[in-house]
Amino acid sequence: MKEFQVKTKESFFDNFLRRIARTFKRKPKFTNLNDGEDLRGRDLPKRCLLIGNHNGAGGAFSYRTFMKKRFMTWGAYQMLGNFKSRRQYLYHVLYRQKLGWNKVRAAIVSFLFGIMSKRFYKVAGIIPTYPDSRVRQTFKYSMQCLESDIPVFIFPENSNEGYKPQIEEFWSGFIHFSELYYRRHNEDLPIYTCYYQKKPKTIVIGKPMFLQELKKEHSEEEIMNIFKDYMNSLRDHVPNAKKAK
Repeated sequence: MKEFQVKTKESFFDNFLRRIARTFKRKPKFTNLNDGEDLRGRDLPKRCLLIGNHNGAGGAFSYRTFMKKRFMTWGAYQMLGNFKSRRQYLYHVLYRQKLGWNKVRAAIVSFLFGIMSKRFYKVAGIIPTYPDSRVRQTFKYSMQCLESDIPVFIFPENSNEGYKPQIEEFWSGFIHFSELYYRRHNEDLPIYTCYYQKKPKTIVIGKPMFLQELKKEHSEEEIMNIFKDYMNSLRDHVPNAKKAK
């Protein structure tokens, strides 16, 4: 894996790929609960954390493709590795475990997307995440992003049993990183919660919350549940969401 670089600007090729993606994918409707701010997030602070859901495989793609704020995103380290690493992650984890595809479909798509995926992930600006002590590298790279005024987008939902519209559990990585940032910079990062709904295609940007404020009255587990419940509540701002499957 090459040395990590903060993505502070888009190349011509990056913009070209994004235009192609926007041609084939319908733009979601945006709802921003922060009064007076750009609907698609252009006015978000340069130093903030964003957390969101997947709702299938479309959430991460839609946030990155259609939001107006440049950011870098936590993503599986395997997808920045060699072809074998990418294909195995796509087949076993993404398509079989999380999306529940059958073996034939998963095998074909993981082979084809495995060939080209590394370039797409580079365009997306991925910060590799790890399930062990190497997570310190994730925190290090995330710190570099924020210190370069590039927000960081994190997907905290536990998706081991698949992506669900109603999120049941959060991982605590975003809380630990926010705490680390506070200790280093004495700054309580605003954490913006987002919600993606596939049908009807919608992105809701919620109001910010601040970890140090929440810690005054709540435990870590309670704070995770506060963020989880808030993310789920954003679905109420999606038109006809209750009718959509």
